[in-house]
Amino acid sequence: MAKIPEWCRNMKRKIAVVTGTRAEYGYLKPLMKKIEEHTELELLLYVTGMHLLKEYGNTIQEIEKDGFRITKTIDMDVKVDNTTFDMAASMGKGIIGLANVFKEDNPDIVVVFGDRIEPFAAAIAATSMNIPLAHIGGGEVGLGDIDDSLRHAITKLAHLHFTSTNQSKERVLKLGEEKWRVFKVGALSLDAILNEKLLSKNDLCRKYNLPDKPSILISYHPVTTEWQEAERQMKLVVESAVAVANEEEMEVVIIYPNAYPGGFQIIRTIKNTIQKSKNIHVFENLPHLDYISLMAISSVFVGNSSSGIIEAPSLGIPYVCIGTRQQGRERAKNVIDVGYRKDEIISGIKRALFDKEFLDAVKKCESPYGDGKASERIVKVLGEIKIDKRLLLKKITY
Repeated sequence: MAKIPEWCRNMKRKIAVVTGTRAEYGYLKPLMKKIEEHTELELLLYVTGMHLLKEYGNTIQEIEKDGFRITKTIDMDVKVDNTTFDMAASMGKGIIGLANVFKEDNPDIVVVFGDRIEPFAAAIAATSMNIPLAHIGGGEVGLGDIDDSLRHAITKLAHLHFTSTNQSKERVLKLGEEKWRVFKVGALSLDAILNEKLLSKNDLCRKYNLPDKPSILISYHPVTTEWQEAERQMKLVVESAVAVANEEEMEVVIIYPNAYPGGFQIIRTIKNTIQKSKNIHVFENLPHLDYISLMAISSVFVGNSSSGIIEAPSLGIPYVCIGTRQQGRERAKNVIDVGYRKDEIISGIKRALFDKEFLDAVKKCESPYGDGKASERIVKVLGEIKIDKRLLLKKITY
């Protein structure tokens, strides 16, 4: 029998992971660790988007601090004061930049998460170059934002699908995807919550100089189809939370929004509000574990972030979900949906704080988003799936 050359024995399957935001990185981190630990996989890490903006915390430093080797950075020229034109231009620049690095590094599979412009740019580049694309988080619904369309578009480009719930899996199948390509693995975001030790309230108060008081956590993002209303909407959110906080002697903790159109206006509103209130604490960026830990010690979470729907139920935290951004997404019993009216938002926050029947239901609620073992299931498929013509040649099932 011919001797196998050493270079053949040492060849690993190259798995490219693309990350563009702090939240997405927090979700992908457990998966990236599992890829690094796998004896037959090699992690290629591409950092782009908001990670490169100092105005949003220069979160590339968090990735470096965690010890991951960044393969390359790709500047998508994301603007702080973003418009819809800027967002489209950033996607174009991202496609070109990612195509160049894929050409240089020749990954075997490209992995993207969710529904933003960065994974969409990576999906276009990879599939155009006949590189198998694995998509995490397909089949979900958020009717109030362009991300919903981007998510479904990535699904139609992807060769492998890792969905969070049974409903999401069914939607992917209804889009015409072949069954053998679709794996229900659970929400990747729960891997950190259910498998890592969260920071205690004392630790968080010391680390971030926070008073030891009950708190309202706010994470509110611009809605791309309503981005010109972002400043007015955020003003309502903050004023409502501050009104309740002042009445109940609570603190308000606000996390910066994403860099979509309207994000700059939300930041301006936050800065204006800080000058008027002493019980507001603002963070441009937090490590994902710290963010989840803050959520876990909050009395109520307020905003339009998906983390209130996906992560908060596993922490037993009530969530006041404002407006249209998360319409249609599967919910546990911790969610109170409200519109863009101050009295409605205040009423929702007070219900989340004082309605005993609702709070009992929140403590007992079951999340539809899995058991915290998504990264294990995903890595198993990435390591074992046969990369051949069958994987690349997609066909619609109807």
